[in-house]
Amino acid sequence: MTSELSQKIGLLVLRISLAGLIFWWGLVKGLNTGAGQAVSDKYYAGAFTQDMLLIAFGWAQVVLAGLVAVGLFRIVTLPVMFLINAFVAVAVWQSLIDPFWMWHSGEKPETVNALFYPSIIVAAGCWILIAFRRHDTFAIDRS
Repeated sequence: MTSELSQKIGLLVLRISLAGLIFWWGLVKGLNTGAGQAVSDKYYAGAFTQDMLLIAFGWAQVVLAGLVAVGLFRIVTLPVMFLINAFVAVAVWQSLIDPFWMWHSGEKPETVNALFYPSIIVAAGCWILIAFRRHDTFAIDRS
């Protein structure tokens, strides 16, 4: 599990799985399923409530996911993916510090905040891909 090949495979799997997350959320927004708008309204103060903005951002995420998955233009695509996921983690900060609403004051929200805790893990995974980019040689750009 610590061999160089294992590390390269681990980075590949991390890159493809994070691209998959961006891909699926991009489709949710791009196909205008309503779920993206509901999330925007609840967690991002309606910043992406505008249909055309949400749809455009969704399809941009789908393209970004494809580029990340195959490992193309990583010097740009990996930081963009990190910024998107870091923004998400910041937006759900309460879920990071108290995912089960045990110490927060006020009424417990109707959604299970524990589902958003992995946002910080996803952002950390994006950071790892940036930090170890030159070791991720199973990528098209191999830079």
